[in-house]
Amino acid sequence: MTTVYIADTGVFVRCGGPDKDKFQRLRRALRQAGVSLYVPQRVYEELGGDPAAEEYPSGNIPYPDGFEEGWIIVADDLDYANPLVSTVMDEARRFIANETDRDEDITEKADTALVGLAAQVLDTGEVDHVVLLTTDKPAGRAAETLLPQHGFSDRIEFRYVSVEYLETITADKFR
Repeated sequence: MTTVYIADTGVFVRCGGPDKDKFQRLRRALRQAGVSLYVPQRVYEELGGDPAAEEYPSGNIPYPDGFEEGWIIVADDLDYANPLVSTVMDEARRFIANETDRDEDITEKADTALVGLAAQVLDTGEVDHVVLLTTDKPAGRAAETLLPQHGFSDRIEFRYVSVEYLETITADKFR
């Protein structure tokens, strides 16, 4: 079974930085399991990895080791021309807005990109299962609710990344 792991910005923020135990524990678990975390381009921008980004331009990413070592990978751009991806992202925006009682227009694009990326990789037919690691419960619930409606029942798993999760994470979580 092929599983892809997708992570949001909050996972790295919750780690507290590359020199912290939680970050090193996550790094070690992924490397021991031989898997990588995929991040959508939007998350990469939030992490500061794109100097041309409109919202978070810096070009000074605080987690370069993860990208250089290959356990964090920037996913391919989202294919907005794929009706599945664009539909799921629109639905995720509405879902998150309803869950948080906020206007759809202020829903973070990175949150909908997480769900869109999950749909995109599942739609390739090359991935059996997606695990979405996030600190954003509405985004996680959106993925678990919406993707089964598009034919991906039992193929998406949301893992809430709490401090405790990071303090106890091992390679077994990725096998």
